[in-house]
Order: sequence, then C-alpha cells, then structure tokens
Amino acid sequence: MTPVLAPPPPDTALLHVMLVDDEDDYHLITRMMLRKAGFKGRLSMFMDPDEAVSELRNGHDRPDLLLVDINMPATNGFEFLAHCMEQGLLSCGDTTVVMCSSSNRPVDMEQANRTGCVQEYVEKPLTAEQFTRITADHFQRLHHRHNA
Repeated sequence: MTPVLAPPPPDTALLHVMLVDDEDDYHLITRMMLRKAGFKGRLSMFMDPDEAVSELRNGHDRPDLLLVDINMPATNGFEFLAHCMEQGLLSCGDTTVVMCSSSNRPVDMEQANRTGCVQEYVEKPLTAEQFTRITADHFQRLHHRHNA
C-alpha cells in the first residue's frame, strides 16, 4: 500500500498580500511575521484606506490575502470593505479577507461574520502559524472552486 503524502506547502511566492492598517508599528510587526513564516510574495501596505482603494482601482494585481484593520480613524475596516465590494474592487472568491483587530469585541466579530468577503477574524498580532493556516485555506478554496 502506498502511503498518502501530505500536499506540499503552498508556494507563498505566488501570493500578493495587502495590509490596510493605520498603525505603523503593525506594519513592522506584520513584515517581521511574514519573514518568519517564509513569505516570498508581493506585499502592499497602506496606512490610509483611501490609498488602498486607489491601488485596487488602478492595479492589475488584486491581492490574494487582504488583511484589514477594523479601527481606523477616517474609514473603518468594514466601511473600507463595503466600498471595495460596491465598486467591484474585490472578488470574494479570489481574495481571502482577514479582519484584524487589537480588540476581541463580540460586536466586531459578529459584524465580521456578517460581512460577505470576510473569511476570518484575527486578534492582533497575526502569527506566522495563523498566516500559514490562512494561506493553506486560501489555496484549498481556490483549488476547490476551480475544480468544481
């Protein structure tokens, strides 16, 4: 009997990760976490949600993984996502959206669960282990969607 081998880990060099968060420290922490996780893909980081919207509107390379802070000054993460979906800037099937927050407020978690594209709610900081699991889930979802 041939042993069943686990699939190889996803090739993160193929990933485009976009971070939308108003905290400069969290940008640094995220970069360090991605390095620890062995991430080799493209990383786009935005402090201002409006700049992220402009990038999505003008860019040809939509993110595979979108990490969005909930509490930002002018536009919160939920408003940012609603705007992106209204404008057709995100494809929920192709982009995995993760809401990130330093709070674990039940009201935020419930709203994240009701928001169409959100796959997961993570309390900051996102860990290398969570990133690895989320990217594996992302590739698994894409595989199932394309083979359905």
